[in-house]
Amino acid sequence: MHWNNYRYRKEADGIVIEEYEGEELHIVIPSEIEGLPVRKIAPEAFSTHGALSETIEVPGTVTEIGDGAFKMCMSLEKLLLQEGVQKIGENVLLVTAVTKMYLPASVSELVRPWEWGKIALEVAPDNPNYFSDGYGLYEKHPEGYVLVAVRAEDERETYEVASGTVCIARHAFEGQMYIRNVVLSEGVNRIEEEAFESCQALHQISLPEGLLQIEADAFRCCINLEGIDLPASLRMLGEHALTDTYGWSPSMNGIQYITVKPENPYFYNDAHAFYCRGENGDTLIKYFGKNEAWKIPKEVTEVGPMALRRANLREVMIPETVKKIPKDAFQECGRLECMEIEADQVKLYVPENPVYRKLEISGLFCQDTDGNLKYDYAAYDALLQDWSQILIRCRMAAFRLEYPMQLSSAQKESYQALISEHLKDLVYDICKRESLKDLEALGRAGMITTENIEDMIGWTTDCHRGKLTGYLMEYQSKYLGRDEFDFSL
Repeated sequence: MHWNNYRYRKEADGIVIEEYEGEELHIVIPSEIEGLPVRKIAPEAFSTHGALSETIEVPGTVTEIGDGAFKMCMSLEKLLLQEGVQKIGENVLLVTAVTKMYLPASVSELVRPWEWGKIALEVAPDNPNYFSDGYGLYEKHPEGYVLVAVRAEDERETYEVASGTVCIARHAFEGQMYIRNVVLSEGVNRIEEEAFESCQALHQISLPEGLLQIEADAFRCCINLEGIDLPASLRMLGEHALTDTYGWSPSMNGIQYITVKPENPYFYNDAHAFYCRGENGDTLIKYFGKNEAWKIPKEVTEVGPMALRRANLREVMIPETVKKIPKDAFQECGRLECMEIEADQVKLYVPENPVYRKLEISGLFCQDTDGNLKYDYAAYDALLQDWSQILIRCRMAAFRLEYPMQLSSAQKESYQALISEHLKDLVYDICKRESLKDLEALGRAGMITTENIEDMIGWTTDCHRGKLTGYLMEYQSKYLGRDEFDFSL
């Protein structure tokens, strides 16, 4: 049905405006149509024809404004709400020019309250459900206040949450560009998921005793959050709550330390990492050490999601106690060269490039039917076969020959042939990198023989690598003095 510039429908309690079809600059929505009160503004009712409107006044008869009701009203600078409006949907002011607004005392529900951080919101002093201190927007609950949004464009750098607050709600600080220091008042017991997401200036946050839980992704993309001190009261951490603070650049290493009060019965830290205690063993939540080589503590039975992301490690040793490693545990570990799997007495070479292959190789852990950690060596060998860079394939092959876990005779012969075919190039590459470690690996793999030892000595001498030449000469004297040598010894 139509009336003037409005398409509407009737419901039991009054009129629902479904679409505005006019071109007025200043719109005063009628309080009644055909003698019936206008109760609702339907979702996106003004989105199609309201692009030129600068002011829209909503009468007190309206109790509900639907999702996106004024979305795409790009010229809209003032939305005037009268007492009576109770529920306001999501994305109501998306792509508008509204920068400030008055929230009447009658408003009892903002469907997505964090969206209101995008404008300066003045709340009626007698509103029983919401209040604002000029920066934060709070919901009032019987147990205390919930901070639901902060002013995204406010340039203040420090903020202390209002006394009486019990919760920092989902998305409350999301995208705040300026805030550097946040102090949570005593009484805050919960930080909800994504509460501080993309607060890229956030440098420090003070957490009170009494805080019980920090939910998933609470500090995602807080790229300047160097560290965090956790209280003894903390009981629960959601997935990635503290492990996904990275920016887009690989040089942004994320959070650099996590400490927790020693009396906390659920979490603990050492100089290298942060852990969660469990009945059947501990979980490595976040490694933040600076070591190039590190052995995961034997108390750990599970490695958490992204636990070693962007770690500085070149070598990691995985003890027999570890039973589970997720596929993203070693994400973006650009320097990782070697994984030692203690249960299999195996060292695996992790190629230096392309970088994305590192995640493929480190993501081949799984659990068998008995819950034990297993590595898919067949998949590793399959990856090696497709590698385009011959010298990297040769180094991988040398490791597999040295630690032939689940290596078939045919695959062994293939690796030996690969190294023999490219031995000269491989030795020159070893000389270029002055890698005695790689040369020793060839020896342990049985690839230094009476047939090639003189050539290898000649190649290292040509490159003026005396240390490498000395190793080969010592190897020749020690192992190749007779026609055969048993490399199984």
